[in-house]
Amino acid sequence: MRTTIELSDDLYRRLRAEQIERGLRGFSPLIEQAVEEWLEHRQDLADRVRAVAGSWTDEDVDAFERVRDEAWASWPGGPS
Repeated sequence: MRTTIELSDDLYRRLRAEQIERGLRGFSPLIEQAVEEWLEHRQDLADRVRAVAGSWTDEDVDAFERVRDEAWASWPGGPS
């Protein structure tokens, strides 16, 4: 499928350099690889989050929030 995308000048130059370095005729293989890797990364992250869902007890959450609040209160500019 053909589509049009807009790229910043800097990104275009970097992509063009990669294309030349790899001896490719166009950008499609590079764009397809980048999008595929991005989608796989997002799916891997979602799978990891689902895998640990519910692994903290209420006590774990309370302890984390207490430590977080103490750290935040001592941080310059943090809530009083």
